[in-house]
Amino acid sequence: MRRRLPPLNSLRAFEALGRHGKLTAAADELCVTLGAVSRHISQLEEFVGAKLFERHRRGFSLTGEGERYLRVVTHAFDMLDGATGRFMGSLDQRRLSVRVYTTFASEWLVPRLTGFFDSHPEIDFRLSSAISTKDIDRDDIDIGIRRGPIAADMDGDALYFAEYYPVCSPSLLSRGPGLTVPQDLRRHTLLTTELQASNWRAWLDAAGVSDIEFDRALWFDSAALTFRAAREGVGVALGQRHYLTEDFIAGRLVAPFRHAIRSRSAFHMVFSRARANEPQILAFRDWVKAEMSKTEDRRKLIRDFPSGFVDVH
Repeated sequence: MRRRLPPLNSLRAFEALGRHGKLTAAADELCVTLGAVSRHISQLEEFVGAKLFERHRRGFSLTGEGERYLRVVTHAFDMLDGATGRFMGSLDQRRLSVRVYTTFASEWLVPRLTGFFDSHPEIDFRLSSAISTKDIDRDDIDIGIRRGPIAADMDGDALYFAEYYPVCSPSLLSRGPGLTVPQDLRRHTLLTTELQASNWRAWLDAAGVSDIEFDRALWFDSAALTFRAAREGVGVALGQRHYLTEDFIAGRLVAPFRHAIRSRSAFHMVFSRARANEPQILAFRDWVKAEMSKTEDRRKLIRDFPSGFVDVH
């Protein structure tokens, strides 16, 4: 069916002028000139074949036909406004922006994401990564996964306490000096980052090794790169068990020592307290906690799991 619809701009000008009764007010609302409003009104009157306004020195007043037509047009605009708001609201309910540390993204989250997508194909998922906590705590992020204090208007689900200890590939052990006691690390290349260096030092102190310097270490931009280099037999990295569980089970990496350090503060999944139970946020929260529980369960399959932990920072 072909519809007889007047130009939308003419309808907008008519509705605004009908509400305000003044040409200047209507023009200001629509961000157009006075002349543009007058032309739109004239076009609409010509289209409908009726006079909609009486022109006066002090402004405009609706005719009887204009009043009846304004009620219909206003109702139609209200319906469009409501439908658009509901549609945009439904889009917001489907969009989910998540920001996490770069290594957490590459080593733990991304390999599991297909499971979340399969369960929630309706969610428009957006993942970004950051190195610092400051970059994770942003207003345009729905969920962040990080370590540290939680702001007063935020809430969080505790996920895990980080566990650190040296890791290397079996090939490194088979072709190079042995790693029987922590002091043997002096004969190997350490793999580290600026952020990992303090954890390395904390582990060495806990293991009673005080004379290893990092002047011969290989430095990388992210811990994920140190893990990759360790898998390739380049040197010894400071591993994090939650990220490397599958490497340990598959035998791609081994932990030569039973010493380990553990963070005193937990990694949390943080989100706005006011939005905690929005469908897309709740779906991701539940999924991450279930996957982290699976990671903890698979710890039992690691043969060379450390036997003792020292809690640090």
